[in-house]
Formats: sequence, structure tokens, C-alpha cells
Amino acid sequence: MPSGGKAAARLEAFLRARGLRRVPVKPVANYQQALAARVPRRRAAPVGRASVWRPLGPTSIPHGQTYGQGSGANPAVAGRVAAIAVDPAASAHLLIGSAGGGVWESKNSGRTWEPRTDDQPCLSIGALAFDPSDPKKVYAGTGEGNALDVPGQGLLRSTDGGATWKLMAQAAFAGSYFYRLVVDPSNGKRLWAATFTGTFRSTDGGSSWSRIRSAGTWDLSLGSTELLAASKDGLYRSVDGGTVWTRVTLPGGPASFPGDVPAGRMAVAHARNDPGVAYVFAALDQSYWLWRRATQNGAFSEVPLPSLNPPGDRDQGYGVSQSWYDWFVGIDPRDANTVFLGAIDAFRGRLSANGQWTWTDISSKAQGDSCHPDQHTIAFDPSDPKTLYVGNDGGVFGSADGGDSWKSLNKGLVITEFEYLAQHPVERTWIIGGTQDNGTLRNRGAGVWDQIALGDGGDCAAETAMPRTCYHSYYGMAIDRSRSGGDSWDDISPSVPDTYNALFYPPLEASGKNLAKAGESVFVSDDEGTSWTEKPLPAGKVATAMAFASDTRLLVGREDGKIFRLDRSSAGWSGAHQLGRPRAAYVSDIVVQSGPPERYWASVSQLRGGHVYVSTDGGSSWTDATGNLPDVPVNALAADPKAADTLWAATDIGVFQTTNRGRSWSLFGTGLPRALAVDLVFHAKLRLLRVGTRSRGVWEIAVPTAR
Repeated sequence: MPSGGKAAARLEAFLRARGLRRVPVKPVANYQQALAARVPRRRAAPVGRASVWRPLGPTSIPHGQTYGQGSGANPAVAGRVAAIAVDPAASAHLLIGSAGGGVWESKNSGRTWEPRTDDQPCLSIGALAFDPSDPKKVYAGTGEGNALDVPGQGLLRSTDGGATWKLMAQAAFAGSYFYRLVVDPSNGKRLWAATFTGTFRSTDGGSSWSRIRSAGTWDLSLGSTELLAASKDGLYRSVDGGTVWTRVTLPGGPASFPGDVPAGRMAVAHARNDPGVAYVFAALDQSYWLWRRATQNGAFSEVPLPSLNPPGDRDQGYGVSQSWYDWFVGIDPRDANTVFLGAIDAFRGRLSANGQWTWTDISSKAQGDSCHPDQHTIAFDPSDPKTLYVGNDGGVFGSADGGDSWKSLNKGLVITEFEYLAQHPVERTWIIGGTQDNGTLRNRGAGVWDQIALGDGGDCAAETAMPRTCYHSYYGMAIDRSRSGGDSWDDISPSVPDTYNALFYPPLEASGKNLAKAGESVFVSDDEGTSWTEKPLPAGKVATAMAFASDTRLLVGREDGKIFRLDRSSAGWSGAHQLGRPRAAYVSDIVVQSGPPERYWASVSQLRGGHVYVSTDGGSSWTDATGNLPDVPVNALAADPKAADTLWAATDIGVFQTTNRGRSWSLFGTGLPRALAVDLVFHAKLRLLRVGTRSRGVWEIAVPTAR
């Protein structure tokens, strides 16, 4: 794992596939422009004949994972929530910002939810804020600062309480990432934004913005007359709305927070009932601090902290290893001596009258309700200070008693981040998929997906002839096999050293009894993973895509664009034979389409070049079939076995179709939000195309038989 934990490893894999740097500073502009590209569309279909995408959920994942124990340890989960806002005029009215699924609205305290930004060009949300003086006005910052993957396109503003939104401020924020938005309660035209590219201020209700601090800023807090900014160069204070800043001393803390993927973070908050009291929560590498100030003109002093590790965790640094990704501080609106901290877990600290602190892990409990880990944000009900909400990698959770008990508010919140899909060749509902931090899921139907394996769900597969035999993987080279359709699992992982080099989610493929998984080498099995044979690849790069062309031929693509063939004979599997090279860039998928002639298709996710290639000579040579596709990452392909020239491509801006072997492409179907489309499977018997998205769940569309 790189510095920054699993979240940093996922970010590194995401950027690597797109040819971006580890920290998207300059190259992100190219990616942001690609995501904003206009898409080619087909002429409108006659009424009644237009293909429409249908959501498959999950609308509910009933039993999610936490670090807790007991009856309340498996609440319903959804996907990552980065921002929460409570309407100051109507406490039952909630808005949440999903990491990649847009803004969602509830008018009944989270019992039901509706998506409100599916028509917008960016569904990655990093910050939300109501205007306290006019709650019909709401602001949402696009580009989630926690993950630093999908860059924003600007600021969204609503004038009807969050029902509809309009994109604005592209000049200031396109290509950036939001952490916090603050609206001045005494002057709704004045706003501040904490972003990856600095601190910004608007004096005209968000229409125009000026940068008032250039250092990347994670958090902002507004007291009665004071603005505090938690930035990469330290904590800064302004008493004139952000024109003049002075540095605030934090005893024993770091001078700054350097690093490519930040190895730390800082959060800041004022007490609502006593704005002179403020807290600062920070981490750098494996060190972490909490400071408290008793008066506005007073000095900060350090508060002793307990271990922030989840219960039973043996890695003593795990609790803060992802501080750059999951971190918050909040203060009880009724009591300036009660503070809430968010890291992997959520904690509550109380300062007694005799100056002693007591700490409670409120998200991972031995008894009672627990929350999903990886805490990103906290919000309090302005009309009922006992009611609070937290957002984490499992969704949104509410507490009516200051964190003593929790209720999952995730039913109907379709924001699960899928990575891969596999399906049954005959049954309609049986689909499994690997998801970010919410395990491997299996579709039960009616929008309900059950978690059938824990952890981070990676690539998965099902045997065509005996689909009750299926496979799922975690990050790294770990694989499980089920002979019961996912009811129970056995570990069949190949043995690799700790130094083995592979993608965070390495490719996995099955065909008959053949199974393969690959990193710096290729592991193949002809007995469903009971035994493995390792075949080396040329040194330097790792495998990124695979496909069985038949039971006796395996194709392997790498991040350098090279494609290899492994053949099986009576003597076993051959070594890797290099084929032609479509392009010297990251191969994201390989698909084989039966002929004659048999076609090999390959997709490329890296920017600046072709994205779809086809070979009709067994991979010896490749023809660019990108046509009029925008220069945007292509993540997966699916081919129609009954229409040789028809192919679908899942991209970072939707699903495209070609019916003429790539000479021209158009956006396929209607109704699919502009979320990242990351995997495709085509159910040939039912004529259904399925797509897994980040983070709007799974969708399907009916495909008419070619004439």
C-alpha cells in the first residue's frame, strides 16, 4: 500500500488507467475537458421505439459491514457520502452529496430519497450549503475533495431548495475539488469555498469568485466575526471576511502538510453556542492532534487523544492512515465541551468540569447500532441540536441522541460505486458485482442487493456452463470461489509474495473450468482455481485486462498497450506470446467476438489517442475503430454475438454504440445519468445490456435484435 492506505491505492489505480499523474494538478485540465465533451447522439427515434435505461439499484443493501458487533452491527448501506446539509427552515428536509452519484434530496428525514442532479455534467459532489437567510438557495461544489479522482465542472446553485440546479462558476472551479462551502448567515450574497486549489470568496451569491488564499484548503469555519481556514500551509485566521490573514500557532503541530497524495489533513470548527471556542483536528503520516481554544483571542492548546484505531485492529496506524481521505471535526451545538471527530471511525469526546476528557467510539460498538467506517462529514439539525448526521463510505446515518444510537438512512439512495459485474447466462436477476468498500453484492431483484462477501469487491466471474460456480476477488490477488451461486465461499488465491506487483483490482476471467488472474505474471488454472500455474510476462508492467478467446486461448493486455496470447495444449498452458500492439497505452478491456472472421476488440482508457481497436487476424495487427468517440477513457466493451459490427463502449461519460465496426458512434439509449460507466455485460439470451457505474449503481437496457 502507498502512503495514504487503500484509498490512496484506489486513487493511484484510477489515475494510472487514465494516464494522469498521482496528484491531478496540471493534467487534470485535460481530463476535466474530456468529461465536459459534447457527445455524438443518434437522431431521435420514433415515439415508442427509443431505448431507455432502467435502474437495477441497489435501492437497498440490507446488511452492510462495520467494525461493530452485536445486533446493530450490520445496517443497510449505500455508497460514499461526502456532504450533508440540513434545511435551516425545515429540519426534515435533507440534501446529501454523493461521491459520484450527485445530489439527493429527502423531505422526510431520510426515509425516502430522490436524485436531483442526474441532468448535470458532473455527479461528483464535495460540498453542500444552504443559505441560512434564504434556504431556498443552496450551493453544491462539484469535484469531491476526499477522493481527488473525478474533477469538478464548477458550482451548482439551486433557487428552489435543491429540487433543480444550474451550473455556474466554471472559470473558477472547473478542474478543481471541493471540501467545504460556507454561506454568511448575515449576508447570503457572501460565500467562501475550501477547495484543492485554494480558498475562494464570492460577494454576489456565487456568480463570481476570487481566490483569497492560494494554498489548498480542506476546511473553513465561520464564527461570529472570525473565519478560520485549515489549509496545507497551516491554520489561518481572518476577521475581515478573508482579505487579511494571520497564521495561528498550533503547539506541537506540523508547519505544513506536504506530499503528493496528502499524507494528512486538517479540520476546524467553531462552537455554535460559544463562537469563541474552536477546535482543530489534524493528522500527518501517523501523528495526529486535537487543539482547543476557549476564547476568540486566546491560544490553542493540545487535547490528549485516545487511539483512533477501529476495535480489534492490529495495525496501530490504520485509524489515521487515510486522514487525507476521511476526516472531520464537529461540535455539539448545545455544548462547546463536546466534540465529534471523524477518521476511519467516529468518536465523541467530552470535557468535564475538572478538565478531564472522556472518549467514546460511537461508530463501532460492542453493543447497539454501528455505522459503516471511513467518516467524511458531519451535520447537525439547526432546530434540534441532539440530532446529527454522518456521511461515510457506507452512506448516511442519523442519530437523534447525540451519537448514542444510529439509524441507517440509506434505503432508496442509489449511489453504490461498482467496479465490475458478472451475470448468469440464463437467469434474469442473478448479477454479482464488486463495489468500493461495500463488498461483493448479488442482485436479489426489486432493487435489493445482498452483500455476499466483505471488504473491497474487485473483479468477478461466473462459469458459463455451470454458473452456480462463480468467483469474486478483493483488492490484490485474493480470489474466492463459490459453488452455490455466492451463498458460501472458499479461498482459492494463488500464492504470491508480499512484493508481488499487480493492479489494486487485478483482472479476473473464467471460461468453463478455466480461471485466470494476472498482475506482473499470469496465473492460470484448468480446475476452477484448485491448482495454479504461473506464466511470466516480460518485466516492467502489469496486466490490466484479459479475455478467453476459447477454452484453449487466453488474451492478456497490459498498461503499456502490449497484448499477449497464451495457448493450452495437452502439455498445459504455453508461455506468453506477444501479439500486435494497438497503442502504447493502458488496455482497459479485451472482448472476443465470434466470426467469421473472429474479431478481437481492445479498449484503451488513457487520454490523448485512440480508444477502441479491432483485429481480424488473431491480434497480429489492429485497426483504430475509435471513429467519432470523444477523447474520453473507455473502460469496458461488450459485443453483440448476433450482429458482427455492433459493439458497446462504457466510458467516463456514458455508454456508446457502434453498428458499423467503429466508423461512427453515438450515445446509446436515454435516461442514463452522466456517471462513470466502468463495466459492461451483455445478456445474449435476454438481449439486455447491463452497465455498472461509479456511483449510480447498475442499469440495464433492452437491445432489439439486429435486422
